[in-house]
Amino acid sequence: MKTYNLNEKIIFSSEKPIKRHFLNSKGFHNALICLKKGIEIPCHPEDYSVFLMVLQGKGIFTDINGEHILVQNQGIYIKKDEIRGIKAEEDLVILGIQDRSKGGKVK
Repeated sequence: MKTYNLNEKIIFSSEKPIKRHFLNSKGFHNALICLKKGIEIPCHPEDYSVFLMVLQGKGIFTDINGEHILVQNQGIYIKKDEIRGIKAEEDLVILGIQDRSKGGKVK
């Protein structure tokens, strides 16, 4: 058994999103994504599905259905090859779980 303290992985940059990878396995890959208020990840497609869960803060998440405002304990699932984007309305900490079970490629 291995335990993880995600609080130790929270780091913000005023210039760019910070992504801290941890726990790789055959079927999934986890990362902690930290965005300072006002920082964004522009809309783009990815070749893997992902579940994004807000652990702290508030952000605007974009997918093929438009924009969604999510806060702590809310999440969104985005399918492989669909667009995704994030803008932090407050300092934002997100748990990202990439689905690697269907040929998704981790970058």
